[in-house]
Amino acid sequence: MTDSATQARPRQSIGIVVLMTLYMLGFTNLFLRNSLGIMAPSISQNMALSPATLSVVVSSFFFAYALMQIPSGMLLDRFGARRTLAFLLLFTTAGAALFSIAENASQLIAARILMGIGCAGIFSGAFFVVNQWVSSDRVITQTALLNSFAAIGGLCATAPLAALLIIYDWRDCFWMFTIGVGILLLAVLLGLREPPKTTVSSAARHETIGQILAGVRGALAQPGMKRLLVVGVPISCQTTIIGAWGAPYLCDVHQLDDIQRGSIMLAMAVTGIFGHSFYGYIARLLNSVRTPIVGGGMIVCLMLSILAAISQPPIWLVTTVFAVLGFVTMYPMVAFAHARGLVPTEIVGRGVAVTNMGIMMAIALSQLLFGWIIGLYPTVNGVSPELAYRAGFAALAGLSLLAVFIYIPARDCKPRG
Repeated sequence: MTDSATQARPRQSIGIVVLMTLYMLGFTNLFLRNSLGIMAPSISQNMALSPATLSVVVSSFFFAYALMQIPSGMLLDRFGARRTLAFLLLFTTAGAALFSIAENASQLIAARILMGIGCAGIFSGAFFVVNQWVSSDRVITQTALLNSFAAIGGLCATAPLAALLIIYDWRDCFWMFTIGVGILLLAVLLGLREPPKTTVSSAARHETIGQILAGVRGALAQPGMKRLLVVGVPISCQTTIIGAWGAPYLCDVHQLDDIQRGSIMLAMAVTGIFGHSFYGYIARLLNSVRTPIVGGGMIVCLMLSILAAISQPPIWLVTTVFAVLGFVTMYPMVAFAHARGLVPTEIVGRGVAVTNMGIMMAIALSQLLFGWIIGLYPTVNGVSPELAYRAGFAALAGLSLLAVFIYIPARDCKPRG
């Protein structure tokens, strides 16, 4: 869809059915991403997983998610959101079912890979649809609201999931999730729609594979795009904590039970809900997408440094730090808006996909690195020492600081023109 095509038609209402379908897609994505965080201690103990193996299980979702960003962007540009998202949700459903019956680490990894493939196009697809329906000056606000609702999925993967696990086995819980994903697949097929005659441009339909890849290279060649790829490093600390290592840290270092751990993770998820809307508001207020990202990244470095520097921090301090991290890492949609401002309109799907690829790859590598660092320290009665976790937090802090300085020279974009 070209700029002239956009200007030639009036913007229409996005529609409540379309909007709610997008919201539920985001909810599912965040829930599946983070659900393993609360389950990790139980699954690890049940299957005797080492820290390194657990980190591979957790990060496999994000590696698959990252590697599917360019293909999903191509599919979005070529076939539109409804067909692309419905196709990808088939993988999500299969992955959730396999996870429910997995008997070893290899099957868990395969299931997470399938779920990662299936979820890969959700946020870029949602941004793609919103960008078609909503005027350019309202895109950040609308996508921030969408992300805030999606964050409720991450919230439900904390204390509510911990409470559910008291009643049901984790396998039974995942069967429930499998059914939910299947219902969502039907909702996408029946409820998701795009503007008539502009869903997929004629040029996109007839692109060759070579032309599609050239579009990806074109997106990466835009000034600032390569620097934008590292903004996921500060973001990754939130998912590394809430989706993988926060619960083991609270268990090993602070001896908290499932409900207590879930409650602290809940505080982190709650602040994240408000973080999305806050970043959308600040970006429009400052008329800058770069400034909020830099500010958020610097606060991430500070919070991680506190966890790395203080031995046996009180629970109130840990909760506060986790809550702040949940809030200040919620700028993915601002990063997508930055990508939208850096690339031509006709390849915006691929520009957003490339950005999301960088974010997901950063999350996957951060989780692997954290697990590898934990594994370097010998356990005592199956418990990792506090020093191992402090070293992991220090490594994430250093990488986040480096990423901020790499990103700063990128050309800024103004949401209000």
